[in-house]
Amino acid sequence: MMKSKIAKSGPFVLLGLILLALVFLNAFWQDQWLDSDMAAEMIFSRLLAEEGHIFGTADWYYSTEFRVLYTQLVMTPLFSFMDSWHLIRMLTNVTAYVLMLLSYFYMMKPLKVRRSLTVLTGAILLLPFSETMITHMQMGNTYMVHVILLFFFFGMFLRLVKRAESHLVRMWVVRILYVLLAVVFGLSGVRYLLAMQCPLLIASVIYLMGSDEFQMFRRQFGVSQNWGKCWKSIWKSDKAVYLYYSLLGVLAAVAGYGVNVLWVSRKFVFQTYDATNFIAVYQGILWERVQNALGSLLMLFGYIPDKGFLSLRGLITLISFVLIGIFCYCGVRTWKNCKKSYGQHFFVVLFLAVALAVNVFVFVFTTSTMVPRYYITILIFALPMLAIYFGGEEPLLDRALTGMLLALCLCMSMAKVTLSFLTVDKNADKRAAAAYLEENGYDFGFATYWNANIVTELTDGKVEVGNILDPGSLEYFKWSSPVKYYEEAYHQGEVFLLLTAEEAQAYEEARALQNGEKVYEDGKYVIFVYENAHELMSFAE
Repeated sequence: MMKSKIAKSGPFVLLGLILLALVFLNAFWQDQWLDSDMAAEMIFSRLLAEEGHIFGTADWYYSTEFRVLYTQLVMTPLFSFMDSWHLIRMLTNVTAYVLMLLSYFYMMKPLKVRRSLTVLTGAILLLPFSETMITHMQMGNTYMVHVILLFFFFGMFLRLVKRAESHLVRMWVVRILYVLLAVVFGLSGVRYLLAMQCPLLIASVIYLMGSDEFQMFRRQFGVSQNWGKCWKSIWKSDKAVYLYYSLLGVLAAVAGYGVNVLWVSRKFVFQTYDATNFIAVYQGILWERVQNALGSLLMLFGYIPDKGFLSLRGLITLISFVLIGIFCYCGVRTWKNCKKSYGQHFFVVLFLAVALAVNVFVFVFTTSTMVPRYYITILIFALPMLAIYFGGEEPLLDRALTGMLLALCLCMSMAKVTLSFLTVDKNADKRAAAAYLEENGYDFGFATYWNANIVTELTDGKVEVGNILDPGSLEYFKWSSPVKYYEEAYHQGEVFLLLTAEEAQAYEEARALQNGEKVYEDGKYVIFVYENAHELMSFAE
């Protein structure tokens, strides 16, 4: 009886402890590894609150995406009655944790996996087992909303193809929400098309082609007069429903993307780069892309480059290989076991394989940007695969040993990353400069991008900083920043130029540095002050 209670309640207790630990980290060490990209979401949300908007505003320079459903939906209302940026980010992160777990549970319910396995694999979502995960998921919160939306969408897809919602009205509600979310995906840009729509359609086609009905058609085609009936039976089969709904999602997403191109991109200002092209597959370029794709995947799992083999970081790096090996092993075994029944469990593994293949193809054969965090939207679908494996037909000993090895690797990686997070403050040098600006009443100025928005968050919005490309040209870098920062009439009075020591040394002959008043220098940062923005910009070269 006692063992049964522990088995039932243990996973929930573990999940609760992980949540409490994350709340504790948010309360006392939240901004250790924040950067200007993450701070931009706070500045954007405050701007929305000031203007009375919730989804977007034309008074903002967007990066490359128009994020319809994102952290601003939580942050903006909080800014209407809170002044503490620390507390606002903390509450937003906690809200994201809860929604991410709920979305995962929602997705898992149609798969009918044991609740304990659903909870345990869901807990992995909250584990900071690599620097990429803690930076962009648990603390920085740049990817949790993407994960939430993908889980809800896939959960609705599984219900629709399984017809799990037998109630007619409920089924139509799910269909409508499914289409609306697909439109939002397209409206947001190409990210979701690569993460969900394209892999889902391809997986559905492959799934249908592997069905008994399609195989019967293959055998009858050109041989028997019954091939016409076999063809019709394909489109009446349960497997065809997967294709119908995946195609519906693609069409809705394409419609949303059309709105993005024809209306959103004209109403709102985006930073754009050259079009993504196919790479040249010679002179080592292809091999370099393959190396980068593999390296990014390893770093997502905790790989730490340029560290000693016989050090703690070297051990964590070895664990990243073991983790990838465990995921591959579980994936292969689950594929083989689930292919026999050819049901939803097999489709989940098939979708994971297709999503990985599609995205790696794009990473390797195009000039698209490639960084470790781009794999997050693929990795998350390995979690239901793990739940299916541990609840499957493999020998108990195999599952027990695999589970213990997985838990050991995750715990060791998490412990190392958490220790680094607690002891290494990547913003320590910025804090002193930000404090000087705030204490001396310098409330507006300019800096290069990675030193701009983060200063605003570190000072609870009291010091606003616009982006420049470099202190020589003083060219505005209009990326993730309010439009008003670049209007000369916005700020009256003294403005500052915040530079790193390296930037100040590299541009020591620049007119802006030669003519500015140096008011601060600590070996890491240098601050120059000017009478107003017009004077500063008059020194542009």
